[in-house]
Amino acid sequence: MEETKIKRPEIVGDDSLVLYCNQYSYYCQKVLWALAEKDIKFTKYEVDVANDEHFSEWFLELNPRGELPVLQKGLMIVPGSGRILDFLEEKFPASKSLRLPLTADKKLASLKTTLDKLPIGVLTVGSFLHPNSVVSPKSPFVQPVRYTILERDESVSSRLRSYAESYPAFSNVLLKKAEFHERKREVLASSQYYASLLAGIDDFLTEVETLLAKASTTEWIAGDSCTLVDIGLGCLLYRLYVLGLEDRFWTGGKKPALEKYFRRILPSDNFQSTLPTKTTLLKTIWLNTPSTYKAGIAAFSFSSMIIGSTLLKR
Repeated sequence: MEETKIKRPEIVGDDSLVLYCNQYSYYCQKVLWALAEKDIKFTKYEVDVANDEHFSEWFLELNPRGELPVLQKGLMIVPGSGRILDFLEEKFPASKSLRLPLTADKKLASLKTTLDKLPIGVLTVGSFLHPNSVVSPKSPFVQPVRYTILERDESVSSRLRSYAESYPAFSNVLLKKAEFHERKREVLASSQYYASLLAGIDDFLTEVETLLAKASTTEWIAGDSCTLVDIGLGCLLYRLYVLGLEDRFWTGGKKPALEKYFRRILPSDNFQSTLPTKTTLLKTIWLNTPSTYKAGIAAFSFSSMIIGSTLLKR
């Protein structure tokens, strides 16, 4: 692999709060939503995942695992959405708390634990490998982009091994990550495994439906204020929605309380602030569309690629 040196970005302010993220990441979306709810000022740096910027030397110095998001405040570096969300609660006590109230149903704490453990990456890539499981994928996960993501996912292990040679200080972590991706790909190839994953998510959402039905008089699942449970659940529902899995799980009267909850969350200002603009979506689709597809795309307006996704961004 020919190495392209990616320079470390220059961020203004030595003690400013900087979030390194990618706008299409489920985990980054959770942090962005929390920052909006807490009204915390920060600088956002969009990491170019499509060009492996998260595997560049400067980013590996922040997080040797090459994973997003990462929060930085001065010399303090906090990797991972879970740790970042805890950090925001601890270090910004004057901001709105997103913790569950003490009076909350104990089942909600269990729900949050399950949300934190869900394999969102496996869920996402699996929906591309098993297209029969989805009905109407939304932008940016339209067919050409899914093709590109699958292609890159297939080669990620070899790229990681190459980066391990280029950056010896991070070789152990990168090689273990390469092995993990190889095992994950083998598991994902099984339609039976993916079907069992979807069945497990359906069982989980059935439990959520019961809790939401009990909380039908409140705006959020634990009361009148947004919590970390709402953030995790809302981002999960949105991911299922853009993957084209909503018809499988909650529409058509399957889970009416869940559907109502999602429709209430989607247009909220703080949630909307986490979403890419339509212009950004179109740019992403174009840049990730193989040349064999582009000729066909040029025959009609880009806007037709986002029909049915008007809820994505007001």
